[in-house]
Amino acid sequence: MKKFKLLLLIVCCLLLSGCGSKETKEVGNIDSFKQVASNEGFTVQDNMEEYSDVNYISEAILATLDDAEIEMIIYTDSESAIKVQDGQIKSFKGLKSTGATEHKTNGENYYKFWMVSNGYYMVNSRIDNTLIFSKTLLKNKEKVEKVFENMNY
Repeated sequence: MKKFKLLLLIVCCLLLSGCGSKETKEVGNIDSFKQVASNEGFTVQDNMEEYSDVNYISEAILATLDDAEIEMIIYTDSESAIKVQDGQIKSFKGLKSTGATEHKTNGENYYKFWMVSNGYYMVNSRIDNTLIFSKTLLKNKEKVEKVFENMNY
């Protein structure tokens, strides 16, 4: 019985100390987003007009291809980006249906969440103070994924 308790204690310690990756990702910028999105056929435009009254956003850009949109926003600090990301993920989960699939990956300076539900592909990826996100019809999933992959988000 003592061996079992000791083994259980060791497993618990390993789980507590081993959760969460220490991997980091390099922060992307607006220029690289413009280039990647344009290379994938998206039309890119400045989107700061939408956030003119928000003082914690320094840059925003929108990429559009047919009915697919991807937005990149650079916040003044990581805390603001985390707060906005949490709100978007909560909103995505509000659309969750039975049979929906959701995934997440995270590391020291990044967090990515994506979900397929009700015919939509929803993705949100943050690295430090930058956020790239999209909510689009499932038929556009591959187009959107290519931009995220090429940005390493």
